[in-house]
Amino acid sequence: MNRLDGRIAIVTGGTRGIGLAIVRAFLGEGARVLYTGTTAQSLSRARAALPGSAEAEGVIADLREPETGAFVLERTVARFGGVDVLVNNAGTLSRRDEWETTPADWDLVMSVNLRTVFFLSRDAARLMKGRGGGSIVNVASVAGQIGGIAGSPAYSAAKAGVLGLTKSLARRFAPLGIRVNAISPADIETDMTAGFPPEIRARLIGMTPLGRFGTVEEVVGAAVYFASDESSYVTGQTLAVNGGLFMS
Repeated sequence: MNRLDGRIAIVTGGTRGIGLAIVRAFLGEGARVLYTGTTAQSLSRARAALPGSAEAEGVIADLREPETGAFVLERTVARFGGVDVLVNNAGTLSRRDEWETTPADWDLVMSVNLRTVFFLSRDAARLMKGRGGGSIVNVASVAGQIGGIAGSPAYSAAKAGVLGLTKSLARRFAPLGIRVNAISPADIETDMTAGFPPEIRARLIGMTPLGRFGTVEEVVGAAVYFASDESSYVTGQTLAVNGGLFMS
């Protein structure tokens, strides 16, 4: 039996990397999925990677714009009839160090990686409570737990904020039947990490007990678990998918 039969999900940043893998996994488990990307080209590539699926729709969305979250939710309701699962995966990585980071850099990273998570979660929760509950899954990062190496201080701070926000919303949304959890990956083989300098890759791999980067397929199981009834008594938790880089 498919674990997400009948569920309607939104996956932000669903056109590549971890997000696209989550979209594919959700579809495979019986969900209908609306996913977001930032360009027509990214949506086209995602559609090509999801052949023949009438249960998925991609939309262009700059979630930094206040009205965009409402558009995404309205489109999901119009196409599929509601929202049961929200995966806040969209993000941006800055590698500017502590001396190079500008106020504009800081604000961009915080806006994309943290502010949008709060507002889209809050707006989705308004719809979920009318359906008797739902699940919100926030994609954080090991950088928010150890301070980061490859990314900037702004990135680490934003992802640490996602972990704190997950706990805060889990407490507030629990009476509504809405669970809120986080996935905290370490470095995963994607087009984003492919650009890491060789010395950074070597250092990260050397710090990781399992001795390698992870794969997107090793992350999606956590998303399916949190989206499904298998985690019906789990909220406010962070599942680390990091090869042992950080052990709580």
